[in-house]
Amino acid sequence: MTFLQPLLLYALPLALLPVIIHLLNRLRHRTQAWGAMRFLVAASRSSVNRARLKQFLILLLRTLAVLMLILFLARPLTGGWMGWAFASAPDTVLILLDRSASMDTRLAGTSLTRREQALQRIQQAAEPYQGVSNFVLIESAGATAQSLAQIDQIADHALASSTDTTTDMPSLLQRSVQWLSDNQAGTTEIWIASDLQRSNWYPSDDRWQSTMQQFEALPQTVRFRLLAVNEQTEVDTSIQLADVALLRKQGQERSLRITTDFTQSSGTGENLNAIRTINGLSSSVEIPMQGSALRWQDLWSLGSGNEQGWGSLTLAADGNLNNNALYFVFGQDRPNQALVISDQAYDGSVLALASGQATATGWQASEIRRPGPSALSNLEEVSLIIWQGPLAQDQAASTLQSFASEGGVVLCFPPSKSQEQVTPFAGVRWVESEMASTDQSFAIGRWDQETGLLSDTAEGFRLTVDQLEVIQRRRIQHTGKVIAAFADGEPLLIQQIIGQGSIYFMTTLPHPNWSGLDQGTVLLPLIQRARLQGARRLEQTYFWTCGDVSQPELEAGWLPVEEGSEKSITEQAGVYRQGDRLAAVNIPSAEFLPELASGEEIQALFKNVSMQLFEETTTRGETDLQSEVWRVFLGCMLAFLLIESWLMISGPGSTAHLAASQGGLRPQTRSAA
Repeated sequence: MTFLQPLLLYALPLALLPVIIHLLNRLRHRTQAWGAMRFLVAASRSSVNRARLKQFLILLLRTLAVLMLILFLARPLTGGWMGWAFASAPDTVLILLDRSASMDTRLAGTSLTRREQALQRIQQAAEPYQGVSNFVLIESAGATAQSLAQIDQIADHALASSTDTTTDMPSLLQRSVQWLSDNQAGTTEIWIASDLQRSNWYPSDDRWQSTMQQFEALPQTVRFRLLAVNEQTEVDTSIQLADVALLRKQGQERSLRITTDFTQSSGTGENLNAIRTINGLSSSVEIPMQGSALRWQDLWSLGSGNEQGWGSLTLAADGNLNNNALYFVFGQDRPNQALVISDQAYDGSVLALASGQATATGWQASEIRRPGPSALSNLEEVSLIIWQGPLAQDQAASTLQSFASEGGVVLCFPPSKSQEQVTPFAGVRWVESEMASTDQSFAIGRWDQETGLLSDTAEGFRLTVDQLEVIQRRRIQHTGKVIAAFADGEPLLIQQIIGQGSIYFMTTLPHPNWSGLDQGTVLLPLIQRARLQGARRLEQTYFWTCGDVSQPELEAGWLPVEEGSEKSITEQAGVYRQGDRLAAVNIPSAEFLPELASGEEIQALFKNVSMQLFEETTTRGETDLQSEVWRVFLGCMLAFLLIESWLMISGPGSTAHLAASQGGLRPQTRSAA
C-alpha cells in the first residue's frame, strides 16, 4: 500500500490521544476515603471485570478511529499487483521487461498483446512514484540498462517494443544484481512483467539459488513484484522451420525441400492459407491442417540457374504476428569435397568411397589421411570431415569445432579398440564397446524419417535403417540430439549443433565385425547428405537465431533484403544481406514451447526475498492496478465511532460502572482539587 500524502503518516502517533486524555482525566481528582462507600463497593464488585473490559474496548475503538482518520487523510493507494502493505515510494524501481516473441500474443477479447497489457499496468502503477523514484528499464533483448525520465512514455519507448527474441530470466535477474551493486542504489523494488513461459524461466536452473543469495547479500532493501500476464489468449498458429535441404541432380533443375512444423493453440481442423516467397516472387499455398500440430514438407523448384537466393513462408494474421513467418536462404553450387581421417585401412577405404562424388571420368573417392598434426590442413573446399578413431583433442578438437561453426559437418566414428576416453569432445565421450548375443544383433528402434541425414527421399522412399544389422556398438555419453536409436534406447546416431554446422557421432563402424554399414544402403545416402549439408560452409549463407547473432557478425552491417524495411537483425526475424552473403534469422525454438510455469512454482524460486505475485486477468478495470481506498478507511472510522457510542450508553448503570472502575472501586469520595 502506498500513499499520495505520505507526510501525514508522521501524525500516526496522534492515534494515542484517547489513551493520553484518559490518563490525564484520572489525575483531575484526588481520592478521599468515605466509610459509607464500602456498601457500594460490595454491591458492584461482581461487575468490576465487565466494566474494565468495556472501558478497554472504548479506548481501543477511539484509538482506531483516530488512526483511520490519519490514514484517510494520507490518501492510500492499493489494489492489483502493485499493492504493498504500508510501503513508501522506493528510491529505485527496476523494470524487468520480457520482450520475447510469446509476449506479443493478443489477449482474448481485447486488442492488446501481453506486452502491451503489461506496459499499461506498469505505467499506471508508476504514476504515484513519478518525480520521487528513479525508474530503470532492463529488458530481455538488450545488454544495457536504460534510465527512464518519463515513465508515462514507457509504452512508446524503443526498448519496450516487440521483438522476435527469447528471454533468459535468470540472466535478466543477474544483470539486475550487477546494476544494483555497481550503482549502490537505495531501497529498490524490482517489477517483473512476463507471461511465465517455462522455456524462458528455466525453473530447474542452478543459477536461481546463487542469484537469490546475491540479492540477500545486497546492503539495500530489495522487494520483488511480478506481474504474470498469463491469461487466455486468442487462437494462434505458429510456423517453425524444421529443415531445409538443397537438392542437386546433374542435368536437372535444383530444388529446395522445406520441412515445416505448424502448431495451433486451439485446433480448428481448418486448412491454413500461406504465402510462399522465393527471391521476392510470391504465390499462395493451402496447407491441410489436421489437429493442433502438423509436420509438412514441400518441394520448391529453383529452376536451372545457379544463383543464391532467399525465401519465406508466411501465414495469415492471427493471435500473434511474430510467429507467422519462417525464413531461409540457399547458395550457389560450389565444388565441395569430403576428407576422411582414419588409421584403419578397411574402414577408411569404405568411408572414402561412400563420401566420394561422380566426375567426368567416373566415381572419385575422397582423400584419406592418417591422424597427425597436418591431418586438418588445406580445408578450403572441404564440406565434410569424417573422423574415425579416438575423439580429437587439443588443437585438432579446436579446428574441428571451428570447421563446424562455419557451417561444415563433422562425422565421427568410434575407435576399433575398446578403450575409454576421459576428455570429451563437443560434449561427447566414448565409453565401452558392447557385443550382441550370439546369432543376434542390436535392432534399430527409431530414427528421424522427416528431417536430417536419415530422412525419407524426396520421392517418399525411406531408408532401410531398420534392416541394418549391428553386432557391435560403442556406448557413448552425450548431450546432443538423438537422430537414430536402438530398440533398447541406446543411440545409433547423435547430432551436436555447433554454430552454423553440426558434429555427428555414429556408434558403430562400417566393418563386417561391427555392422552392415559397409553394404552402403544406409551409409551412402547418409554421408552424401552430410557432404551437401556441410556445403553451406562454402556458400556464404547463414542460418541464425534471433537474439543469438554474434557481435563480430553484427559489425559487418547486415541490412534487410526488403527495400524500405527497418528491421534489426538483433531483434526481428527476416532475411538480411551483407555484400554477397545472405543470412536467414528465425525465432528461437524456445518460443515454440507454449507451456507456462505455475505461480506457485515461480514463487518458490524467490527464496528468502520479499516477493509478491499478481496474475493479471483481462476482466480487471484500468484503475484496478492502483486505486485510492480512502472510502474504506472513512467507513472504518465511522463504524468504530458508532460502536464506541453504543458501548457508552448500553447496559444498566454503565456510567456508574465506568466511574467506579476509574476510581479503582475503593471506598472513597471525590472532591474538587
